[in-house]
Amino acid sequence: MPRQNIIVTESYLQPFPPIECIWLFSLNTSLQTGLLTALISEKTGVKCQAAQQFSPSIQGANLYLIDCQSRTNAALEDLVADIQEHDQPYIAALINATSESNQEQLLDWPCISGLFYTDTDQEQLLRGLESLLKGEYWVPRRLLHLFLEKNRRAPSSSKRLDIKLTKREREILKLIKRGATNMDISAALEVSEHTIKSHLYNVYKKIGVRNRLEASNWVRHMDDL
Repeated sequence: MPRQNIIVTESYLQPFPPIECIWLFSLNTSLQTGLLTALISEKTGVKCQAAQQFSPSIQGANLYLIDCQSRTNAALEDLVADIQEHDQPYIAALINATSESNQEQLLDWPCISGLFYTDTDQEQLLRGLESLLKGEYWVPRRLLHLFLEKNRRAPSSSKRLDIKLTKREREILKLIKRGATNMDISAALEVSEHTIKSHLYNVYKKIGVRNRLEASNWVRHMDDL
């Protein structure tokens, strides 16, 4: 039986431009993929195209659907990271995700606004896509509960004061707090993106977070950086 535990949240606070195209990033080049893109185009009224990989040359406001099938966890994370750094307006979601797998942890990335499991039926998929196109989230109820349990905690400034950060690490955290991407930080500090990633790795270890979203939450109440 398909899961019925999907919840739609309220729209984003910031207005989002109309979606120009839906991109399905899938390693599966079968007839089924072609039929899915045709179905999505017909039912949503937005052109849907298939590609195997994301390209930074993609322009305009898009909805990106990432097919989890046939990709390793590392490959999926690399793909999500590439999308996260894209400077064009977009919404991204995972499809064909496996329940209770590491794929669900990709919801920690700010760019991921929805998730559909392998047993999601056609009706649920189309409802979810319509919600995403309106700038809403489409997340399994169970994962929403887990996310709230993991991230809702009272801030503890005393613990933060004991952490020794370098001047460069503080600069990077300030920029993350403002929503800057690695590319933005690289340009602002005039260093390579590889150097920024190395700094971020060290910062994450020092402040005890796993990713950019948790780092942003950590630094949100730090006015003395």
